[in-house]
Amino acid sequence: MNKFSLRLIGVSLLGIGLAGGIPAAMSEPTVQNSQDGTTTYFPPSSTPATTGAIPSSESTKDAAEAATSSPAAEAPAAPRPSTAAVTPPASETAPPAEPNVSTPPPSATDPAAATPAVAPADTATQPKPEATPAVAAPVAPPVSPIVEAVRAKLGEKSLAGRDNVSEDVAAARDFYNSRTEPVWVHDGAFTHKAKAVISTLRSADDWGLEPSDFPVPELSSGASPEAQGAAEAQLTLSALKYARFARGGRLDPVALSNILDMKPPVKDPKSVVSELASVAEPDAYLRGLNPRHVGFERLRQALLKARGPKQEEEPIDPALLVKLPQGKQLKPGAEDDQVLLLRQRLKVPASNSADERVYDDQLADAVRAFQQDNGLKSNGVVTNRVREALNKEGEPKKVDPTRNLDRLIVNMERWRWLPVDLGPFYVMNNIPEFTSEIWKGNELELKQKMIVGQPSWPTPVLSAKMQFVIFHPSWGMPDGIKAKELLPRLRSASGGGTGIGFFDQLFGGGGGGGSRVLESYKLQVYYKGQPINPDSVDWSTADIRQYSFTQPPGADNPLGLVKFRFPNRHDVYMHDTPQRDLFGQSYRALSHGCMRVEEPRRTAEVLLAQDKGYSTEKVGQLWDSAANVTLSKEVPVYLVYFTARVDDDGRLATYQDIYGHDGRIMSALRGHPVRYTAPESIDPTESDAPSASNEPRGGTRIGDAGSDSMMDTPPSSKKNAKKSASAKQQKPQGKSTGGTIQDALSNIFLN
Repeated sequence: MNKFSLRLIGVSLLGIGLAGGIPAAMSEPTVQNSQDGTTTYFPPSSTPATTGAIPSSESTKDAAEAATSSPAAEAPAAPRPSTAAVTPPASETAPPAEPNVSTPPPSATDPAAATPAVAPADTATQPKPEATPAVAAPVAPPVSPIVEAVRAKLGEKSLAGRDNVSEDVAAARDFYNSRTEPVWVHDGAFTHKAKAVISTLRSADDWGLEPSDFPVPELSSGASPEAQGAAEAQLTLSALKYARFARGGRLDPVALSNILDMKPPVKDPKSVVSELASVAEPDAYLRGLNPRHVGFERLRQALLKARGPKQEEEPIDPALLVKLPQGKQLKPGAEDDQVLLLRQRLKVPASNSADERVYDDQLADAVRAFQQDNGLKSNGVVTNRVREALNKEGEPKKVDPTRNLDRLIVNMERWRWLPVDLGPFYVMNNIPEFTSEIWKGNELELKQKMIVGQPSWPTPVLSAKMQFVIFHPSWGMPDGIKAKELLPRLRSASGGGTGIGFFDQLFGGGGGGGSRVLESYKLQVYYKGQPINPDSVDWSTADIRQYSFTQPPGADNPLGLVKFRFPNRHDVYMHDTPQRDLFGQSYRALSHGCMRVEEPRRTAEVLLAQDKGYSTEKVGQLWDSAANVTLSKEVPVYLVYFTARVDDDGRLATYQDIYGHDGRIMSALRGHPVRYTAPESIDPTESDAPSASNEPRGGTRIGDAGSDSMMDTPPSSKKNAKKSASAKQQKPQGKSTGGTIQDALSNIFLN
């Protein structure tokens, strides 16, 4: 069959369609689903809409002939599928129009333009195309009347008072301003999630918190939308408050004391309220905000046990049952039968069986430790009073469930001040326990004895990052030691010196005058960075803070052979000490704020093996050098104050509250905070002087004593004695004027 015949057949079929009307099947849209899941949409056939009578057969014939003369009519027009589902071959697509070329309108004499390709169908039988609906703007869902009531409640100015902080109220307000439905209330009652949160708030005391701090709203049946909204708002604010308290936001440690230098990791309330609304178990979410540290959980279990109803007799150590009869005094070196009983009581066997009756030094140390722990004079002499104290410990005791409640709660609170993640490798120094620990994950790498600050020179509670390990360091004398220890000797040198005190014990030196005093302590004096002759200064009127005193490395250097530096505004650090005998004492609050460690070399080995991969041999080489090692990765250091800890066996160990922090913190938790300023310290809010604690790396810090404008005053002499005396009256001795908290007056001029 040739091409012309096909055209005739097409025209004939077209004529039949025009004469008989368009079949219904062709007037409806067609949808085909292929096996591969593709849906093809075929729109209904359409013709140009016309008005008027049905065209005659002649006009139809003319239209058909015109159609056969047009190239477009060579074959019947097939329905075109939607381009969203099917893309026609490139050969069937029209070529794109060339840019900037306009297409002329069809000519009136053009037969193809004058006669339509397909005659219009009867409008009576032609289905009318549906109008395309207009895209309407999205309509915001209506706001629940309960949420409207919540918004009104949270907008009350009186809401952000003592029970709620402004950050919590603002977070709740922002949350409900973008919400249309309540979180905790549905159909006039609390939801299952709300009831779970309420249960957590009411059992807050299981976590060392106070349930009364978290008011739980009541919601009666048939309550109005306003009452439901008030209950919704109150429950949200109580949950936010619990989240804040769980992370240590109950107290501001720095506001309590200048040496409680911690910032609790309180979670952003905006994140809390959003997460509370989205989690499946909001009660578990809230409880999970409490510390997850092992030490905290052990104290919590001890707290639950202490609140138990039973009172049982504590098991008695057999050693405590050993009784010492009244008798004569026993002094170290004595030989007596009671020494045998004393050894059994204190569990100190003799190294040689032949010396069991001899009161040796090892037994004397144990006696001194007992005396210290029991408030007795620590001299090692066994008197009848000491015997009574030893015998009393063996008496049966009842377990008092409330005996350690406050102590446990206070120590749990201090855990909240620490970061959520302590880090994979960190140092933790517990001040009341006099111990330093290095942890790698859950493994204790090193635990050693430590010397901390005296009550009058307390070691601060803080967290910092260790950056430097410095071998053979120099020592710069802090302002406090200059004023309290050195200046009296310099002033009294011309009068024949002074008695032996702490300074003499520290350096082993004696009295003297001017240069002889400094020489005996191996000190060098500088003014504005320049060495001076101490005999040229009238120390009776001089402001000693204007002078720097340093001691070069050596066997007598107070820092020993290494120091571990973690920059902080209190200028405290860990270091070695030449006074090794001090570690034998049970009470080791003996320093001026810094921490002396018993095993400094082992400390360096653990730190540098972790950071640098150094072997013990490599550290040994550094030990004999004057190297300064900068750590590649800073090591977190936590100076903590735990007076109660639970060991691996579940036994509660308590330690002396050497600085009195427990009572102050407990008073604050009960709503009676009292500001405590550590002895010999300066509050930064009361100081108008620049800081002297920002020490540059390398080199000894000299010439900056952290004082005020008097730094510019030249060294005193007899000519300006009156002026210096006046300045001395304005600035009391023993006080540092550094612009940061100088809690232990350890404004150290370090390497």
